[in-house]
Amino acid sequence: MKEITLKEMARILNAELVGDGRVVVTGVRPLDEAMSTDLSFLSNPRYRSSLETTRAGGIIVSPGSITEGKNLLIMDDPYFGFALAMEAFFGEDYIPSGISTQAFIHAGAGIGSDPSIHPFAVVEKGAVVGDRVTLMSGVFVGRDAVIGDDTVLHPHVVVEKEVVIGSRVIIHAGTVVGSDGFGFAREGKRHRKIIQSGIVRIGDDVEIGANCAVDRAVMGETVIGNGCIFDNLIQIAHNVMIGENVILVGQSGIAGSSTLGDNAIIAAQSGVAGHLKIGEGAIVASKTAVLKDVPPGTRVAGIPAVDMGKWRRSVAMIKKLDSMRKRIRALEKMVGHTAGGEAEETE
Repeated sequence: MKEITLKEMARILNAELVGDGRVVVTGVRPLDEAMSTDLSFLSNPRYRSSLETTRAGGIIVSPGSITEGKNLLIMDDPYFGFALAMEAFFGEDYIPSGISTQAFIHAGAGIGSDPSIHPFAVVEKGAVVGDRVTLMSGVFVGRDAVIGDDTVLHPHVVVEKEVVIGSRVIIHAGTVVGSDGFGFAREGKRHRKIIQSGIVRIGDDVEIGANCAVDRAVMGETVIGNGCIFDNLIQIAHNVMIGENVILVGQSGIAGSSTLGDNAIIAAQSGVAGHLKIGEGAIVASKTAVLKDVPPGTRVAGIPAVDMGKWRRSVAMIKKLDSMRKRIRALEKMVGHTAGGEAEETE
């Protein structure tokens, strides 16, 4: 258990300390669960009322969140401060475990310095594994694949042949990188497989969640840029080109040959059809079906995707439909029309 004074934590966070810097904290907890030895944070205004009642030894807050009698660490982005605090308490230094005798490393493969290769990991001929790489149990690194320095592949990650993965990449359990894209041609009533001869290239500082699939290109490359973060259960089809720092949230999918600009966000359970362009900084809301290009910096939502403002107005209108129907019926009755549009007979 690490013990850090609030004065030291303020230095780590580059935050302004208001209160007793001698207080020692040993971990991070939510406001309503924190004890006197815990650090907490307030980034969502929804929990502001908990500031008064929390027992936390110190609280990371934004400017203006002054609370009498509390020890505060004030910074512009408390949530970023929370991330730094978690690193301070729970970050671990890398300690190489070596190569397990139960791992299989082909004689023609290259392994960098200080590896951690666990039992039942496989590295095939021609593969190059960088320095301080961790391959957990069941990891498969295919022929001529390249794994960059300080990369971590969790259990049962599959990296197919010739895939290139950058440095400081984290890929979680069950993800497959470089499997064949979904390419078939019609042959009468049958489907003829199109050989997927390309590769996948992943940049530096990328994190990919569990049970994702990143398909190799038909020809050329499927590319994931530096700094991208993918949630669990993401599908990236062949020849997709993804820029830098893109976020894909759970169960979203990108069909073949589409392009995502830098800093784009695709929210949960959304789909992007093939051969489209999602502009830089564009945001696709949850459960959206994108069927045409999205300009840079715009926000879209709905099925099919439309401008976010238009979608919100449509949703608001839907909520009023029932009352509108009742009013129309009442008006029809007043003017003597039936629901089918025929005039009611009058005596």
